[in-house]
Amino acid sequence: MSGFQPDWRSLRRHSVPAWFGEAKFGIWSHWGPQSVARSGDWYARHLYGTQPWSEPWERVRAGRQHAHHRAHFGKGGAKDLFRRWRAERFDPDELIDLYVSSGARYFVALATHCDNFDLWDSRQHDWTAVRVGPKRDIVGAWERAARAAGLPFGLSFHHNWTWRWLDVAHCRDPETGEPYDGALTRADGAGTWWEGLDPATLYPPRHEPGARPPAHVAERFYARVGEALDRYRPDLVYLDDGRLPFDAGSVVESEPVSSAGLELLARYYDTCPTGGIVTIKDVPEADRTAVVLDCERRQLDEAQPHPWQFDTSDGEWFDCADDGPMFHPRKTPQQIIHTLIDVVSKNGCLLLNIPQHADGTVDARSRALLAEVGGWLRVCGEGVHGTTPWLRAGEGPTGLGEVKGYEGYNEAERAYRPDDIRFTRKGEAVYATLLAWPQDRTARIASLGAAAGLLERRPAAVELLGHGPVGWRLAPEALYADLPPEPPTTAAYMIRIT
Repeated sequence: MSGFQPDWRSLRRHSVPAWFGEAKFGIWSHWGPQSVARSGDWYARHLYGTQPWSEPWERVRAGRQHAHHRAHFGKGGAKDLFRRWRAERFDPDELIDLYVSSGARYFVALATHCDNFDLWDSRQHDWTAVRVGPKRDIVGAWERAARAAGLPFGLSFHHNWTWRWLDVAHCRDPETGEPYDGALTRADGAGTWWEGLDPATLYPPRHEPGARPPAHVAERFYARVGEALDRYRPDLVYLDDGRLPFDAGSVVESEPVSSAGLELLARYYDTCPTGGIVTIKDVPEADRTAVVLDCERRQLDEAQPHPWQFDTSDGEWFDCADDGPMFHPRKTPQQIIHTLIDVVSKNGCLLLNIPQHADGTVDARSRALLAEVGGWLRVCGEGVHGTTPWLRAGEGPTGLGEVKGYEGYNEAERAYRPDDIRFTRKGEAVYATLLAWPQDRTARIASLGAAAGLLERRPAAVELLGHGPVGWRLAPEALYADLPPEPPTTAAYMIRIT
């Protein structure tokens, strides 16, 4: 045991496990009761409608999701989604096999979302998937399937947001004036489907918007997370926060700020058999081994000295049947492949959420996307898995664009050109991936030109993966490769230089 102490100086001695830097591509199941509505993310909050303190970006979404909830489910609050979620066709072994065939090398399951519902058999919280809805330990089922397939297994926790997410349960319906379900007690459940459960342990107590939670809220959060870590031994822990939850800089700072996150990290790193990884979203350079940087829907401009993670979803985080402009659009295989090679060239891993229907299945479009990504990786995976950044991440005129939206994201389906290229390295091989096919069938790689001074020696061979050796010539301004009439892969075209 390393004997980590609960302070940043000690935790900086932690090293990011090698498996993470080699994996490059993971799948996330960001799935739970909110999938029932098929109306995207933030549903458990927005079903209550717009409130006076609703943030400007969420007002349109809240109004729309509130109307959707009324039309499809009538009255009821977030708790009433739980019993509607059955997961009756959930087959974790089949899904994990699907994800492995797509080229994924690790898997992350949602443990608890902002709706405060545990998808695992918690002994510290009554509102769980074992007691309500599926009547099944969803996390346990995922964990067994992932381990059987040899995948590192991760858990994501988001219920640090519950304090500011479900405060709306104490409001009144803006149309009828009726109170919502935030003030209900255990006694009120007598004779109902939720008899024996206490809404006071699901919803936060009534508080003013912006008020900081007391210390016991942070203590309860970390007690539940710690229990899950002890039971399922995840290799990766995703914390949905800019800093450690309830500490200074957190999306919800407690009063006083909590140091329990540091205690969790020290204990987890000392006991995790594979070394452990914890990701958060705002990590100073000095702390990049103590915790791993996670960027939600936001690509980075430059290669990072330590492994990091880019996370995104094929559309909304939760299953969504609506394609309106307020919702994130579904992704194409080309966008995923382009994003993957861009992230990997910068020392990152791509974690992709595949939304599931409430019954546990994924749709044909997601299956087709995964099949195409998997087909590309079967040809080009050698330049992705187990690679390291080259001396230069990429070249070309197409940038990532400005960040936008409440998430500060910059992901997009970009119109790349043949001179947009990304680089990776494995051993003595350099991989140059063209993000568009040149119509003149000539690859021009400026960073490999003799004048650039980046090549350690003159190349001995140049090969287009999926095709074979190609003619080439080295000039001061570029390395030129002669390409065949038709591309051997879709979306991106990988050249190996040895």
